[in-house]
Amino acid sequence: MKKEVFLAIAIGFGLGLVITFGIWTANKSLKDAQLAQQTTPTATPAPTVVPSESRDEVGPTPSFPVTVTLTVTSPEDESLVNKDTVTITGKTAPGATVTILSEIGEVIVAPDNSGNFTADIKLEGGYNNITITAFDSTGNSNSQTLTITYTTAKV
Repeated sequence: MKKEVFLAIAIGFGLGLVITFGIWTANKSLKDAQLAQQTTPTATPAPTVVPSESRDEVGPTPSFPVTVTLTVTSPEDESLVNKDTVTITGKTAPGATVTILSEIGEVIVAPDNSGNFTADIKLEGGYNNITITAFDSTGNSNSQTLTITYTTAKV
């Protein structure tokens, strides 16, 4: 009886260590990839626009892609906060959908009729990269990334 209990505890402990190591490794890899993405300078390619043509009585009229407006009004990029929640506010096109992706999760927000949106986001201790993306009904999008630092020290 004691052998079985000891064996079950040892197997459970070993399995717990393997799972914990796997989660730690995955989180470290994701954070390293995000840090590398932030610190690696990338050249912004010139936008390539391929006009499509529509015909009317006058002749062909080129149409071009539309960029969704997105303005994040609060908080400022590189902010230092001492609460584990931050309120993201901003403005986009009415009828757009806003996604806010943080270290902890993702929130989807529907702006009001004026295009204003607000969402509360939980933060981890330390640096938090928050990406706000607005999508319109035709699939056009615009993104903005903020870095918010959460600390429990007096600010």
